[in-house]
Amino acid sequence: MNKIFGLILVIFFVVCAHAATPEDVAEEKKLSAVYLQKMSEEAGAQVIEQGVILRPIFESGSAKFPLVTDTVKVSYHLVDREGKTVDESITADELAVFPLNKLIKCWQLAIPQISIGSFYKVTCPSDVAYGDKGTSDGAINGGAALTFRLTVYGIE
Repeated sequence: MNKIFGLILVIFFVVCAHAATPEDVAEEKKLSAVYLQKMSEEAGAQVIEQGVILRPIFESGSAKFPLVTDTVKVSYHLVDREGKTVDESITADELAVFPLNKLIKCWQLAIPQISIGSFYKVTCPSDVAYGDKGTSDGAINGGAALTFRLTVYGIE
């Protein structure tokens, strides 16, 4: 019985360690605001709806753009405001395929602006990314702005 109680106590502390306080979220939002300003000042950056920042790295010249109702084939590399890798898709041999309307709002706003074959840097304010809660695994803090390096390869 004591072992079970001890295990439950350890799990409780691990879960609580990932739970951000309102002060943590407020501090993250403050730091993220500085980061968003910096990203918006990069050469070629464009601020679109809800503060999403797009910066083309490579433009394909394609006239085809995904719709929010499409399923898209992409590769991406996600970093936090400190440049730490948070997530990335597998290699170009195996593209990520997602129904766009099931993804975070930032992608729903950004990807329809990116032509097929183009490579962009997309910076997302927390309100259109993972919000004040962040992710349950603690990989993304509540209130965090994020940047994706994103290539749109096609539409399914």
